[in-house]
Amino acid sequence: MSSARLARSLLAALLVIGGVLGLSAGASAQDRGTAVVVELDAAIDPASADFLSGALDDAESDGAALVIVRLDTPGGLLDSTRQMTDAITESPLPVVVYVAPDGARAASAGLFVTQAADVAAMAPQTNIGAATPINADGSDIDSDLGQKITNDAAAYVSALAKSHDRNGDLAASMVTDAVSVDSEEALDEDLIDFVEPDTESLLGALDGFELAGPKGGTLDTAGLELEEVTPSFTDDLAAILLNPTVSFLLLTVGLIGLAIELFAPGTIVPGAIGALSLFGGLFGALQLPITILGVALLLLGIGLIIAEAYVVSGVLGIAGIISIALGGLFLFDTQSDVVAVSVPAVIVLAVVLGGFAVFAGRKAMQARHEPVRTGEEEMVGMIGRVREPLDPAGLVFVAGALWKARGAAGLSGDELEELRRRESRVTVVAVDGLTLAVVPGERELTGGGAPTSPTGRSLGAGSHSTHS
Repeated sequence: MSSARLARSLLAALLVIGGVLGLSAGASAQDRGTAVVVELDAAIDPASADFLSGALDDAESDGAALVIVRLDTPGGLLDSTRQMTDAITESPLPVVVYVAPDGARAASAGLFVTQAADVAAMAPQTNIGAATPINADGSDIDSDLGQKITNDAAAYVSALAKSHDRNGDLAASMVTDAVSVDSEEALDEDLIDFVEPDTESLLGALDGFELAGPKGGTLDTAGLELEEVTPSFTDDLAAILLNPTVSFLLLTVGLIGLAIELFAPGTIVPGAIGALSLFGGLFGALQLPITILGVALLLLGIGLIIAEAYVVSGVLGIAGIISIALGGLFLFDTQSDVVAVSVPAVIVLAVVLGGFAVFAGRKAMQARHEPVRTGEEEMVGMIGRVREPLDPAGLVFVAGALWKARGAAGLSGDELEELRRRESRVTVVAVDGLTLAVVPGERELTGGGAPTSPTGRSLGAGSHSTHS
């Protein structure tokens, strides 16, 4: 083989080897994948729990290498916390919970989420703990029930921590004694695995970390790209509807709107708004721990306000407003002061909605008792002038047009004589086909629908009634 041919062969071999290595390197880079970063900076409730569960499922489907949950929460519902911890432990991907940014906290329920993670990390100037279960109003849960809930929560968080070789005793004391520590103390006490200033630094520190717990293995995070995941519009909408204060407002508006429509059919707007509000309120209420007492007080309050529309006493309206306010305060049993109905909001909403309901109810009842004004009968009570003497029939000018008219039954001789004078003023009291029944002068209708004569007696208005 000539030296030239040998050189060409060596060059071709090098090109092939280089191409193979390049493809291998490209495939390797592609296989590095992504580290999905899930932003969770809200109270822990059904909406945030569903968001996290969905984000973990999507990350698995997209072939992510691991998930970093950036957490900042004041706490939340125990049931939603369990849903989150189950989603983390059941996910096949390594899940890192990172309490960040500076100033963030993993309070109350956030402690459980952090200890469920395969890796627990915090940013500087953050804190974790204070996880004692309490009532929605911030008070301690009474007696044996409170002790049972506290002991169960303490045992659960201790097991989560110990399964990842962390300090289960400290985690338990955060439940039983409301202990809270900062990031540095948490690291010193083996409650967490890392303290890092930002997500990029954390990702670098995770490379080569040995996972403890059921997932095990060694993390390989070199070259991973960070991919942010934030809540969608539907996630944000669900979070709004699941807010206990919003849910209470929508339920109250819905029930009042439907009650007004029920007692004054045909008003349409209160019924439409009420139906939409009620559906929105039920969406939130059915996913929150609702109480029978709260529902009963809410219904009682609305019933009292509707009764006030019939019986103008003031007492029923005030009692209804108080009942609605109490119903809002007792409507949800969340065992958390984070996910609870706002007391000031309840008082303001009860007064405003209660006052509006009383006003609207009274107007609706007044409308029901007003004379029927439809078609030709709308002319009853209108004032006109005689254009052709009524002897006994003639023409009157009413509502911009000439009408055939006769004197109403029961008129005196002087009153009939008045109807024979041109341009004399008359009042329409009834409509018979295209013929009007009129009386002289401008008259006000009595409760029975007929005008009164100068002597005070009631004048007949034919067979047509102006009242329902």
